[in-house]
Amino acid sequence: MTRVFAVILLAVSQFALAEAYPTKPVRLVVGLAPGGATDIMARTLTPALGEELGQPVIVDNRPGAAGSIGASIVAKSPPDGYTLFLASSSFTSNAVLAKQSLYDPIGDFEPITNIASGPFLLVIRNSLPVKSVKDLIAYAKANPGKLNYASSGIGSTAHLTSELFKRTAGIEMTHIVYRGAGPALADVLGGQVDLMFASIVSSLHHAKDGKLRALGITSPKRSSVLPEYPTVGETVPGFEVVGYFGLLAPAHTPAPVVDTVLAAVRRAIRRPEFVQRVGADGAEPDGCSPAELRTLLQRDMQTMAEVVQAAKIPKQ
Repeated sequence: MTRVFAVILLAVSQFALAEAYPTKPVRLVVGLAPGGATDIMARTLTPALGEELGQPVIVDNRPGAAGSIGASIVAKSPPDGYTLFLASSSFTSNAVLAKQSLYDPIGDFEPITNIASGPFLLVIRNSLPVKSVKDLIAYAKANPGKLNYASSGIGSTAHLTSELFKRTAGIEMTHIVYRGAGPALADVLGGQVDLMFASIVSSLHHAKDGKLRALGITSPKRSSVLPEYPTVGETVPGFEVVGYFGLLAPAHTPAPVVDTVLAAVRRAIRRPEFVQRVGADGAEPDGCSPAELRTLLQRDMQTMAEVVQAAKIPKQ
């Protein structure tokens, strides 16, 4: 009888929480530095999401360990819907690479939805004497060990994408590690680093302004939004990587709260200004179900594990 009463009490309390939620500002944690793709996506989403929820949604940057610090903060937060996490593709690879991960990408979080998806852009410093992916590969083979590439950290998407490119193209490059995608891209722009697989969200406007050179996108087919850029796979068959921006809550967040956030996000990302903003950067709004996001994360973990094993990247 006591157990039945406890279950009923839990159900009633969760319903009451959902009825009241939200009554105060919501914190959206970004585990990467300001200026990178995940930060830009968060700041594009939050004004509209705050309006839909009726409370401000505040971006809280917590960079470190390629996003693991921010993820672990959210994993340990109360499951009440007031602390959320915006995960990018490094979210699963961090766990794959860690000797002792700070979080479980599946068990420690309640998936809500994927905000948007999009490929990455292969960008190089303007002074590098190549004009295409084919030229880049030829240059690397003619100058073994001379090229270097930037990433936002060991196990980041930029790191593993570059390693996949190295392996499939049959070239060598030196990894230059940064604390965040923003600082990494800044040094490609400044000519200190040769190249980077960067988010279109953060790098496309630099390419269009002529501040760096874009050679291709990582999607399996050309983008209808960016038809002028070939895919890297046109030169390196089988090469493809597509990023995501997954919205997560701490595990055991009540389903009614998840549903409230999901409905608000879906309305926010359908707004013409949001669609236009992310579309201009080559990304496409999603709004999938929590179950679909969970499947995406599980599949991404498997893919990243295969890349790590093939590239012989040691556990960190």
